[in-house]
Amino acid sequence: MIVKRLHVIDATATLFRAYFGMAKIQAPDGREVGGLLGFGQTLARFVREVGPQHVSLVFDGPEKTFRHDIFPDYKANRPAPPEDMEHQFGLAIEVAKALGFPCFHAEGFEADDLMATMAKRANEANIETVLITPDKDVHQVIAPGIYVMDPKSFQLIDEAAVEKRFGIRPQFLVDFLALAGDSTDNVPGVRGVGPKSATTLVAALGSVRDIYERLPEVAELPMRGAKSIAKKLAEQRDSAFLSLKLVRLREDVPLSDEMLNLKHLRYHGPKEDADALFDELGFHAPLRNLRSLVRLGD
Repeated sequence: MIVKRLHVIDATATLFRAYFGMAKIQAPDGREVGGLLGFGQTLARFVREVGPQHVSLVFDGPEKTFRHDIFPDYKANRPAPPEDMEHQFGLAIEVAKALGFPCFHAEGFEADDLMATMAKRANEANIETVLITPDKDVHQVIAPGIYVMDPKSFQLIDEAAVEKRFGIRPQFLVDFLALAGDSTDNVPGVRGVGPKSATTLVAALGSVRDIYERLPEVAELPMRGAKSIAKKLAEQRDSAFLSLKLVRLREDVPLSDEMLNLKHLRYHGPKEDADALFDELGFHAPLRNLRSLVRLGD
């Protein structure tokens, strides 16, 4: 049986990694384009190593998300993007489209939410989904037919790999993060509950909701400071449930018809008129590489 498989790439994370991993390079008009070159080269390497049939790129929108509405300090600890990177966000979409990749974003949502929604909808349509992202939050959606791929090694991460790393099944990762917090995104969690305690709580009692329904049992668990942790949980209930809302990926982002139309998402290689954009940017390596790969594939 032929397996229908869709690869979804977190393009915003890809651009960030490319920007900080590349040397400074200027376009003929003086604009910084090093991140864009690295971004294009990463996409070319992905096609070379993985050989995707169907692929889409998802971006964070430029606006605030629903998470900022419920917690204004969400990601407030992150510095603003460097000044010479800001213009590269919009150009990254142009580069990706010129290289033949369908691109999407949704107002008020992050790329992770789009990935989770597309994975759920694709799974319901019997389409296997592979999400390419470095973000551990996305591991919460891993299930039969839904995988995460490491963007550096291109190794698949399945349910067993998540359980081996975190000690809990993927569907409970959101509860683990709600308790332990996530300093990367400024998610508070429950102060005084670290990763080891969070793992013990979830493994023994289940979800955050289950843990609070069984709160008297926490003091009896075989972990260091169990009574103290029970008290902290009781005192910080609101923070735990707020954090749960922040870390849980949305699976109900409105999707256009083309976002799950495999005919539209079929990768055919760069557009014929792509040269003009890369002339403007002053580099052509990703375009040449992808055209060569597509010819080899033919």
